Amino acid sequence: MKRKKKPEEPLDERWMLPYSDMMTLSLSLFIVMFGVARVDEAKFGEMRDHFGILFSSNSGGDSIIENVVDLGGHQVILVDDTENEGNTEGLLTVSSEQMKESQLEQKIEEQQLIEARENMLEAFAALELAEDVQISLQSDGIYISLEDSLLFATGSADLPTSVEHYLDIVSNEVKHLNKEIVVAGHTDNVPVVRSNYSNWELSANRAIAVMNYLVLKEGIDQKKVSIQAFADTQPAATNQTSEGRSKNRRVEIIVYKDHG
Repeated sequence: MKRKKKPEEPLDERWMLPYSDMMTLSLSLFIVMFGVARVDEAKFGEMRDHFGILFSSNSGGDSIIENVVDLGGHQVILVDDTENEGNTEGLLTVSSEQMKESQLEQKIEEQQLIEARENMLEAFAALELAEDVQISLQSDGIYISLEDSLLFATGSADLPTSVEHYLDIVSNEVKHLNKEIVVAGHTDNVPVVRSNYSNWELSANRAIAVMNYLVLKEGIDQKKVSIQAFADTQPAATNQTSEGRSKNRRVEIIVYKDHG
């Protein structure tokens, strides 16, 4: 007698649902990526004309953007003075005249700092003090470093009247620049002999003494002057030699540019 065949069980189709979802998502992702990769030339042309960005062709015929400038960490779009209306929300735009004016101001400022540096170097050289003074132009301003032996007695923050004319040389140039000034005090790593008095206090008090002279005696605007104290944390030379320690004991007068 033949055995009866068992009825065939229906195939499990539960796998089709997640599979179809996966395929749908993959297709959607592909469509999005394809759409992002395409460039709508018409819309790009409208945006270019709207913001006044001028395009020109180089010798090879490739299109390049001429009027996008990096100014102080911001991307600036130069716009035509006659076509600068429109929605420029979120963009920093300047006219060509504004850009020219800014560049001219930077050149004038740079020349003023160069002349001030040369005048101070000549004045200190005439007093045979060139080795005690370092004056350098840096990207953010002019740095004037005066060794402490030029201004103060050892371990003291009192400014003798006999050395005030050294600060006069600096102030005569600095106050005409009318810029932000920082007076910073520095020391070597040798502890101060006086009890309960640290190099932090010494560097701070020396900076204050110089600041007071610049403001009270020379008439520099107090709103433009501030002080910093670093003790021995920012040495200019090694503290292992007497010569190095001498360079580390200093007061710096930093005149910052308006156009950094």
